[in-house]
This record gives sequence, C-alpha cells and structure tokens, in this order.
Amino acid sequence: MAKKIVMNGLEIYLMPQKVAYIPEHEMVVVSDWHIGKLGHFRKEGLFVPPMQLEEEFARLAILIRDLQISHVVFLGDLFHSVWNYEWDQFQVFLLRFPHVNFTLTLGNHDVLPESILQESVIQVKDYVLLSAGIVLSHEPIKNLDKGLYNIVGHIHPGCEVALRGRQYYKLPCFYWEDEVLTLPAFGRWTGLYMISKRQENRIFAIVGDAVVEMKG
Repeated sequence: MAKKIVMNGLEIYLMPQKVAYIPEHEMVVVSDWHIGKLGHFRKEGLFVPPMQLEEEFARLAILIRDLQISHVVFLGDLFHSVWNYEWDQFQVFLLRFPHVNFTLTLGNHDVLPESILQESVIQVKDYVLLSAGIVLSHEPIKNLDKGLYNIVGHIHPGCEVALRGRQYYKLPCFYWEDEVLTLPAFGRWTGLYMISKRQENRIFAIVGDAVVEMKG
C-alpha cells in the first residue's frame, strides 16, 4: 500500500517498491539503483554473485506497465562505476519501452564517459523541474528558491522499526524534512544511512508491501 503526500498541490505516492509515483506526470522517480555494482566488484576480484539482471529489470518493467508510466526519472547513481557488460544489457532493456522517456540527473557514481551516455536513450540533466515547483536531483540543491520542493536520493535513508516481541528491524524509508524529500535506494546492494525520527521530520518506513509513517 502506497502513502500519498502532497507537495505544492501535487499528489505524490511513496511506493513500497522504493520509488515515488507522480500520476499527474505519468512519472515514476527512481533513485540510486547502482546497476553494475556487483559486476564492478567481480572485476576487482571480489567473490560476489552475479546480479540477476532480468530480475532487477523486471522490478521497473512491472511499475511501467501497471502504472502506465510515460516518464522515468533516475535520480543519479544509476550505474555504479565504469563501464561493464551490465550497462549494455540495461540499454537493451530500455529499448523495450519506446513510449517512455528516460531521464538521469547525474550523481556522484555516474562516471561513465559522455560518449557512452550519448549513445543511450537516456537524457542526461543536472536536474528536472516540474511545473508544480518541484525539483528532482541527485543531491539537495543549495539555496533553493523559496516555495520550491526538492526530491533527491544519494544517502540511502533507513530507519529502525520496533515490532512485537522486542524485535527491531532496519528498513529503507522515505525521509522528508523541510523542503527536501529523500527517496530510498532502489538498488538491492546498497547500505542504509539511519535516520532518527524527530519532531521536525517525517519518516515513511517500507514494511513489506506497505509504506507506514513513523510516529514519535
């Protein structure tokens, strides 16, 4: 079950699939996928299992199909490091959706050469500005104009949730403080930056197939 929030009158759904869905723009916003991370580690001689790429790609394909998406924005750190074969397979996957516009707002791990990016169907930008006054970028934009909101990624937010029987779980979450909403990492092979619940912030934990606002 998704959680609806409103920014500048625009409805945004925080999805348990760790993305933000904006129906008015037929858009899904994905942050920090880190495709190629396991391939990069294998090239460096570390023993890790190969990423199950079709399984990874299916996660996005299902969202595009079920939500009838026409625009996907990747909030940076889409590909983990320098080129490897996983990038080429990702490009083949994107071609399955000729009706969808793909945009990348560059992150610190997006270090592929410009020549490779230019061959992709992905449009590369520093940020995306929506008509409601919402800016999509990898990291928070400093000195954001008054009245604007910023949807970002980068830190891979997580929170600790207490359940029955004194069980505690560290879970990915959406994190909203002031004018900045931070999305969880879409990638499975990422750590968590733990966020504490305070009076001045809102935290939405992903608990199974639901997004639940934390109280405190």
